[in-house]
Amino acid sequence: MKNKKTFKLSAAAMIIIATTHTQAVEIENDGYTFGFNGYVNTHAVFVSCDDNPDIVAGNALLCAGDDATSVSNGYSPSSFEFSATTEKNGINIKAVFAYEPGNTDNSAFNGSGDNKAYRAFFTFGNDELGTFKAGRDYGVFGIDIVLQDISLGGVGAPALVTSPLNTSLGGAGYGYIFADRLSQLTYSFAKDGMSGAIGVFQPLDPVSFGGNGFVGDSGSRTPGVHGKLRYDFDTGFISTTFLSQSVDTTFNDYDATGIDLTFVYNMGNISLLASGFSADGLGHYGLLIDGSDNAANPRNSDGYFIQATHKLDNTKLGINYGISNVDLAPQDTAIQVKQQSKMTVGVYHTLWSLVTISAEYSNIKAENHQAGEIKNQAFSVGAAIRF
Repeated sequence: MKNKKTFKLSAAAMIIIATTHTQAVEIENDGYTFGFNGYVNTHAVFVSCDDNPDIVAGNALLCAGDDATSVSNGYSPSSFEFSATTEKNGINIKAVFAYEPGNTDNSAFNGSGDNKAYRAFFTFGNDELGTFKAGRDYGVFGIDIVLQDISLGGVGAPALVTSPLNTSLGGAGYGYIFADRLSQLTYSFAKDGMSGAIGVFQPLDPVSFGGNGFVGDSGSRTPGVHGKLRYDFDTGFISTTFLSQSVDTTFNDYDATGIDLTFVYNMGNISLLASGFSADGLGHYGLLIDGSDNAANPRNSDGYFIQATHKLDNTKLGINYGISNVDLAPQDTAIQVKQQSKMTVGVYHTLWSLVTISAEYSNIKAENHQAGEIKNQAFSVGAAIRF
């Protein structure tokens, strides 16, 4: 099915696996350090689908008709990561290959149905010069809000629960746009609490997932550009990221752009988050997915995402709420999605520093431009191991 082949969100949350834990296995040999780590999770998901006849074109994979269940990955697919690190003349060099297919028996979300659910890149640099990255890795636009979403350890918004894909959506499409994997050349730096990144990437081709959107070649006349600035302080951080790429079609040419702002404030065991984004022609849940109408006229979108968490020893409690708004483009009709919102509450408990058990409840709604709507309620319980 073409929709499964082109959908771009599969990677969802393995970013946190790659960036927040120590290497599980390290082997030293001939000046190199070889590392391996992994993550596996499965969740039982129970969804109350909507049985009204309303159509909300371009909604983020909600279900209609009979209620449904799945036993599938959450927002994080299964992952196995290999790395090799060395140092030459004061320059730190690292190569990474991460296979992230998930363990659900469906085509990979970000794999286009042909096993492309992977990252492969290398970095070189040091604290003085900064770091250069070359290869396929997560982009920087929207990365900080993805890393903060509590549903990295759970499900958030399910996706096609009757035929589950490689991952659920978490909060993507409900207050932020997912970061996706990009083939890129990116420079990053960090000094005295300030960090940033700037780079170019292979432009993505527009796709549609039931949203009456343009599907075709982006033209690839120029590379896409993404970047980030972030300031970390004692009790949190503030960051902004952006992305821009040209889309040149036989119907229309435009620039797909997006910018966001994320703020996190920590008070002991309590963490508060607020984030917002604005985009033009970029989509509302995945990059270049339903970002324009079927004549390649860009759709404007914006939204916000708020969250609060509290830690009690090895247990984390969390709640978040997000809204994404989508304007009509010239060729759209009133059944096109106008707004999507989601509230998620969750409990996540870690055992033996390895296994996390979780339970989540999400209330999800999509509304079109003529007041029609689809509502889903989802409950999930699951377990994950990080090694």
